[in-house]
Amino acid sequence: MNEKPKVSVIIPSYNAKERLEGSLFSLTLQETDIPFEVIVADNGSTDGTMEMLEHIEVNFPFKKVRIPVNQGIAKGRNHAIREAEGDLLIFHDSDMLAEPQFIQKHAEAHADHEDRVICGVCWKRIYRYFYTGFDKDHVKRLKKQGLYQRKMKDKTSLVSMEEVKSGAFLERSFDLQSEFIDILKDILNTYDYDLSSYQLPWRFFITNNSSVKRKHVMELGMFDEKIVRYGFEDYDLGIRLHQLGLSFELREDILSVHQEHPSNLTSFDDIKYNILYMCEKYNNIDSIDVHLAFSGPFSHTVTNDIVKDIRQLRKNEAYDDLLAYFLELLHMITERNVGIKRDQKDVLTAKHFPLKKLSEAVQRAKQEHGCTVLAEAIQGLTKELLHVDLFQVDVL
Repeated sequence: MNEKPKVSVIIPSYNAKERLEGSLFSLTLQETDIPFEVIVADNGSTDGTMEMLEHIEVNFPFKKVRIPVNQGIAKGRNHAIREAEGDLLIFHDSDMLAEPQFIQKHAEAHADHEDRVICGVCWKRIYRYFYTGFDKDHVKRLKKQGLYQRKMKDKTSLVSMEEVKSGAFLERSFDLQSEFIDILKDILNTYDYDLSSYQLPWRFFITNNSSVKRKHVMELGMFDEKIVRYGFEDYDLGIRLHQLGLSFELREDILSVHQEHPSNLTSFDDIKYNILYMCEKYNNIDSIDVHLAFSGPFSHTVTNDIVKDIRQLRKNEAYDDLLAYFLELLHMITERNVGIKRDQKDVLTAKHFPLKKLSEAVQRAKQEHGCTVLAEAIQGLTKELLHVDLFQVDVL
């Protein structure tokens, strides 16, 4: 009789047949004695994914969930989670190649802590296939690595299954160079990998390499299926796990490598839409960190100090109006960043706010509670957006 799986690996997929096949192959090579299952949710693929899944040979319990029409990656993951039997969920993706200790390390990281979120390294990349849809940046990197040849056919193999089996793909992987990754690495260098002193650890919850107990995900209602456009469904769950009180840790030894392919992002409007959705969903003073992460004009170190100040002031409801004012200022920054223009009658000016009362509150927060960073942030945004010196309100 087969032992019940302790771990469920959740993989959503859409038109990624060749990459998914490699991802599943890497999971057959796992060096672990921990019983695990893999659940693939196919989001209406039209590239023969289901036919491949019917014939692939694996050495673990394997479930396939078919969703006839692609309704977003959140819905796909939720379908897979409902089928999961393991106590621990490991989120992987169809385009990821797992190192041999991938499952073992994730499971061990939870052995002594039920209320923890483990985030693995998310920035490793490899060119396993050439795609004719690659943009010029991909082509430039391919040339630099000596992998580009003119007139290559779509889906030309660049890394063999044998190299996946031998582990050579890890040696051929490279770090993604992007502003987003640079920020994450700088945060880690500043606050260390256990993230205990970093106030926004959910920023590392990226579902190509992360894990959490299934009970926590179920308690929160799983992924938000209203997030259909590209990205942010993992951040959303990470935010709620953080607000639930779970701790986060980044494990640099848990590796999974992304097989590069043309971006699924069809328009930057998707990102703007999702930012607006998230800022509206988390429109409360306990979630100011969300607004700071997505639209805040501050460095990550200043942002971290601001959130520490906010958490201190949340202990005293007398500062709720001040924090609500700060939240409104951040809404104004968001609207400016995404290019929204309010109707002229709705444009907020200094007259819309009780500035004398707010001035007294911000100076009290600074003097009595030491919330200097937050006070300076509020002061700076008031000057920038409302053209008022909040510390000089009495003389207006």
